[in-house]
Amino acid sequence: MKKTLMRKLASSVLAAAMLLGAAPVLAEDAVPAATLTAVEAADPFNNAYNVIINKVTGRVIAVKDNGMNNLDLIVTEELALDPSGAPYADQIWRLAPLGGGMCYAANKLSGRSLDVPDAKKESGVQLIQYSYNGNAQQKLLFEKDGDAYTIKPSHADMYLADVDGKVVQISEKSSEAAKWLIKTVSGSLMERAKDSEGYKLLPDDLKRAFDNYFFSTLDLSRDVYNSAETLLSSRDYFNLAPDEQKRTLITALTYTASGQVVGDVVNEKVAPYKIVSREQVENFDIWRGSLCTAWVFQIEMEGDVPGQVHKFQFATNEEDPDAEMITKSIEAIGVFPYALRQHVHYLYWKKGDTANSYNGGGNSIWIRLTWEPTRKQISQTLSHELGHVLEQNMLNDPDVWSLAERLDATPISSYGSSNETEDLAEFSRLYWTNLGKDTFGELEKVYPNRLKIFEGLLYRADNEYFKDYAESEKYIDELHERSVSAGGDSDSSALDEGKLYKIVDPSTDRAWTVPDNSKDNDVALKLMRYTAAAGQSFRIEKYGSQIKIISASSGKPIQLDDSALSGKSIAQYGGTWAIDERFAVYPREDGTFALMAPRYQLYVYPFGENAGQNVEPKGWAFVEVGEADVKKGLLSVDALSLKANAPADEDSLATVSAGVTGSVWRLSPAEEDGCYKIIDAETGLSFDILDGSAEPGAPLILYDYYGSANQLFTVESVFGGGFRLKNKNSGLYLTVHADGSVTQEYLGGAGQVFEM
Repeated sequence: MKKTLMRKLASSVLAAAMLLGAAPVLAEDAVPAATLTAVEAADPFNNAYNVIINKVTGRVIAVKDNGMNNLDLIVTEELALDPSGAPYADQIWRLAPLGGGMCYAANKLSGRSLDVPDAKKESGVQLIQYSYNGNAQQKLLFEKDGDAYTIKPSHADMYLADVDGKVVQISEKSSEAAKWLIKTVSGSLMERAKDSEGYKLLPDDLKRAFDNYFFSTLDLSRDVYNSAETLLSSRDYFNLAPDEQKRTLITALTYTASGQVVGDVVNEKVAPYKIVSREQVENFDIWRGSLCTAWVFQIEMEGDVPGQVHKFQFATNEEDPDAEMITKSIEAIGVFPYALRQHVHYLYWKKGDTANSYNGGGNSIWIRLTWEPTRKQISQTLSHELGHVLEQNMLNDPDVWSLAERLDATPISSYGSSNETEDLAEFSRLYWTNLGKDTFGELEKVYPNRLKIFEGLLYRADNEYFKDYAESEKYIDELHERSVSAGGDSDSSALDEGKLYKIVDPSTDRAWTVPDNSKDNDVALKLMRYTAAAGQSFRIEKYGSQIKIISASSGKPIQLDDSALSGKSIAQYGGTWAIDERFAVYPREDGTFALMAPRYQLYVYPFGENAGQNVEPKGWAFVEVGEADVKKGLLSVDALSLKANAPADEDSLATVSAGVTGSVWRLSPAEEDGCYKIIDAETGLSFDILDGSAEPGAPLILYDYYGSANQLFTVESVFGGGFRLKNKNSGLYLTVHADGSVTQEYLGGAGQVFEM
């Protein structure tokens, strides 16, 4: 049964006082307005919570049997009130605006939306609830009809009606069964949240982000607002403790509107251009070794100020040199300023490529599709790819953009949140798809720091056409200085590399924990009661005044999520993409330590059961629980010590040689089978056999540690003193030669017995 006995009794007693004529009435009769407890004056179509009452039957729209799942049926039933006098949540609907007079109706209990199954267009189809996806059958048009409304799904000429206790679509707009009263129960939770205690606890950066990200006129703000509203509703926000409210709002700030930014580039004026030459070329490399017969065009396109000429090559495997797609591709780049496109020297269209993707960087952009997009569609995607081109040619410190992300404290899209490079490219798309619209000014409110950096890059690209952005260019230098100096005041002197620690939140006495003692990458850290379980002890490695924190069980470091957003969990990682492994350490008066990752300048912070990242510092207690199996010092063979050599240039590798002076190395456990990783204590780079070779004579190099077998070594003691280092992958031994080179060789001979 759907209703408990209490709910039945409440319904029968209280609903009678709220709805006159709860039994079916004649079509010509009107159902008087319901008087609901604590009704707030709110626009019902502005994310307010409402009951939707059929004018004829007096029944309200609800989800059958309190359903929480997709495909659950939508019915009408008598209004039912809980003991406090409020309607039950499955009878309450939030009407979320979509623009153009449309909205969708989200159930307060389930968060799912009214939906016509499979977008059916015939009369009599009963509605369901389904996760909001923006499809036409979920977009509803509420049209005023006297004191009531008709409700029309946008996919068909149909109207919602109460037929025998079911909500179905019918074709007769004039039917009294299709007339509905909208009565507001309460206003938007997001609006009210700004007066909550949890909001007041937010640091200023996050308050500014909240006020602008959710309440701007950008299209994305409407979408994230709706997601956040659903979150607050599902967590019963106003019955949470203030600290829980704060965490909920921080979680909401991690929400994104879409996978990627969408929208057309407003400017449609193409810069004048001419095709200087065209020729057919055999065996043309159209995509990284993919050879074909291609038409190659040499293009000259005008710039934005006199004397500017953008010369580039367009190439395609299209057989027809006069094909429309060729013109569209060339013109699609011509809607952008010279400053943005000038570095593109090669534009390719590879027809029929099943990759169905665009790629850009350096001085090239590729369009690889099995279908032909419109010019607007090409320009929209180029607005993203040209962001990559601008970054690679104008931004010499990518951490500047990372810091701008952190200061804005808001995401752009889920794709942009994957890393700072994609975030910049997604901002480029957001910039060019809003430039010329009324919404463009909102970018400064929502993304003030990104906007300054982006306009500073445009100034660097063309300081005549974008001369008004000179001050923004200075901001790039300002953030660069903040970036390179971050963590310079770290002090790790009170921590010992030879100890194992539990790391505890003193306010809850819960300890950092790798769940289930996992050895995997990308495992979010939990805060749990300390039981001395595997996965709860950590050792540290010092790099100058900063540290890495290593799980003693897995041998993998702890790092921030690859995101500038507060509220994300920190994780055990250790792969090649490990970036934020190093923490600046700040001792506090109470004996605890605050931990800050310099790139984003975010601190490790407790969020309920998770250890996460936040703009606010938090003190953590490092409590000794044992001795760490770590060896540190010079590695020597006879009179020669191993030394780390920096790469000669950006195309070469760091190497290891032996000489009279050496580097400090750290030998630390990497796996349970007794292997060690050997790390340069200054750079953090690892011993690595070049190319993972298993052959004798392969040289020893230095590389980012990622746990591959060619980076792992066993330590074999030698009778009389010393030890050999045997590579796990090859089974061969590190050998120091008289000329100072270091390779792996078969067992035996000189140069294989080390001392530390």
